[in-house]
Amino acid sequence: MPNMDKNIGLYFGSFNPVHVGHLALANFIVENTSLDEIWFIVSPQNPYKNATELCNASHRVNMLRLSISQYTKFKVCDIELKLATPSYTYATMRELRKTHPEHRFTIIIGSDNLPHLRRWKNAEEIITHHSFIVYPRPLHPINPQDLSDQIQVFKAPVFDIDSTSIRKGIRNGKDYRFLVPQEVFQYITDNHLFL
Repeated sequence: MPNMDKNIGLYFGSFNPVHVGHLALANFIVENTSLDEIWFIVSPQNPYKNATELCNASHRVNMLRLSISQYTKFKVCDIELKLATPSYTYATMRELRKTHPEHRFTIIIGSDNLPHLRRWKNAEEIITHHSFIVYPRPLHPINPQDLSDQIQVFKAPVFDIDSTSIRKGIRNGKDYRFLVPQEVFQYITDNHLFL
């Protein structure tokens, strides 16, 4: 019998690679809110990021799966890799509502994305059907005017770690084994990623 009526948090990202900041933030959120699970939605290509820096989606999915395999409240979702590109959040949400009508979905975003939320394609459709959890990001204070009943702030710890710096460090021969899960560091090494 399927698990019915779960509140699922959706954490969108390139995860190029997934790092301890992603995982610690998601862990803190799922353990301290009404969310039952968090699904990591792997994005095929963010239009605002350099495609040449992006490793193959299968590698990014594999690294995520390795990093969360022992924690039942996390799942990897590759739905955006199967949809038309560019991927728009409203289209992803329509597909998730269709394929998982038994669940409720809450979208997790950083405070850096909050001021732009209402400019997303079909933003009102997204906001009407789903709630949002906003977590703090460095140098991006939250404007109360951007909040509503559907958009709530969650005071999670700030993890100022980014995948870009990790990739650059690996390329420069840095041993960054403590910035990513051990399984992910081994996977990066074995597959000669980000060199």
